[in-house]
Amino acid sequence: MFIVSAVEALPAELDGIADEVRIGFPWGSLLLGVLGRDAPVLAGIARAAKPRATIHAILSVTERDGLGISTEIDRPAYAAHGLHVVEARLATMEEVAATDSSWAKRLRAGVDRPVTLLRAVRLDD
Repeated sequence: MFIVSAVEALPAELDGIADEVRIGFPWGSLLLGVLGRDAPVLAGIARAAKPRATIHAILSVTERDGLGISTEIDRPAYAAHGLHVVEARLATMEEVAATDSSWAKRLRAGVDRPVTLLRAVRLDD
């Protein structure tokens, strides 16, 4: 199945469908949602996940990106959407390399800029 949709506007048929949600190097509103700063986006991520599903995200944002945000995760925002942040930490070079992301390579992620690894779990309904 291939679906093109903004995460905050996913079709209802996708509610609770994912055993695992993976987000690699998000930007724009998806980045803000992963950080917990865009409630509709974070709600969409939570909606897609089954209870007890794991959400994995790997992201990188620095001051030089000009976004005026940090990579600090808004844990209360996650909790408000039924998500528990299990870990949020700097990713290792091995974890960055395992993404096999051409964007990460262009960014020199993990080399010239820090990369954050986030793992959260959707709580039972």
